[in-house]
Amino acid sequence: MFHHPTSPKKTHLRSALLATSAAAAAMLASTAVAQAQQQFPITLSVEQAPTRVAAWNGTAMWSSFDPATESYSLVQSVDGGPPLPVGVAPRRSGPFDVDLGTNRTGSTYAVYTRDDGDIYRLNVRTGGEAKITKLSSPTLVERDPTIQRGEIAFIRREHGQDQLRIGNTTSASKGSRLIVKKRAIASAELGSRHVAYVVVGSGPISSTGMLSVRVRNLSTGADREVYRATSGGANFANVTRPAFVAQPEGFVWARTNIGSGTGNRIVRYALRGSELTYAQGASSYSSTAWAGDTLGAATASSLSGQDTPGACTDAGVNHCVVQLTGPLSFDLRP
Repeated sequence: MFHHPTSPKKTHLRSALLATSAAAAAMLASTAVAQAQQQFPITLSVEQAPTRVAAWNGTAMWSSFDPATESYSLVQSVDGGPPLPVGVAPRRSGPFDVDLGTNRTGSTYAVYTRDDGDIYRLNVRTGGEAKITKLSSPTLVERDPTIQRGEIAFIRREHGQDQLRIGNTTSASKGSRLIVKKRAIASAELGSRHVAYVVVGSGPISSTGMLSVRVRNLSTGADREVYRATSGGANFANVTRPAFVAQPEGFVWARTNIGSGTGNRIVRYALRGSELTYAQGASSYSSTAWAGDTLGAATASSLSGQDTPGACTDAGVNHCVVQLTGPLSFDLRP
């Protein structure tokens, strides 16, 4: 059998490929060691005002308040790294109601509203920001937008009720369509096939009110309550905005309970089997999101979980921190 001699060019190419593979393997090993050495919880930031956190696939994003300008700037952390400016214009009317998800091709995008109450979308990789005019009303205010697979859901107040609406920005889009109408919707989170939203029940939440987490199938319209948190007596129950989890598909949120000091949980709801599981939470959580199995939950905390301007400092200690919990064990009782 005739064998072609190996040319010097091919030998050089093979050596280069081997060197590249070795460098890549070393980088992966270094990353694995660094992750293994991380001490959780990781404090990403100490803030001067309560903030809201979003996360997706290792990226966490939140608002940082500047007392000098009285405005909020959007910052992000990647894989537990230090916060860096996102580079968009600041917001003055409060922290960004930011959510992280994907476009139709799977790239990470953020959505939020600005002071004018209109929806904006941000390409996290390029930093490109665009106003979503197809979904923003010229006369009404939108809030709490959420994105997944290029679809955007949001809440709009009209005629004394909250409307949960959904739409996209494709050329065939005709704006948004109504999904749910309730007296008061606290928050919503879009998944790939479902939307989770928190309904405020009758009665003042601080005394005997109720918060209900509901999940709606976007294809069939099937809608069910999956969790309920009720305040009563000396206990004040709250539920943070749900976060979408891709695998196993479902949603995660925090249930806080101020009063008895018990029942503070991070709750995970799996769509398959409709199963609820529980990990340890904290009463100080005012906002939570899901950064992935390795980094766990991204949490924003304050004094007693409140988001009022004075809910940060007590006895010289600042309690407004953004953290990553690390891997969580969902093995607790409710």
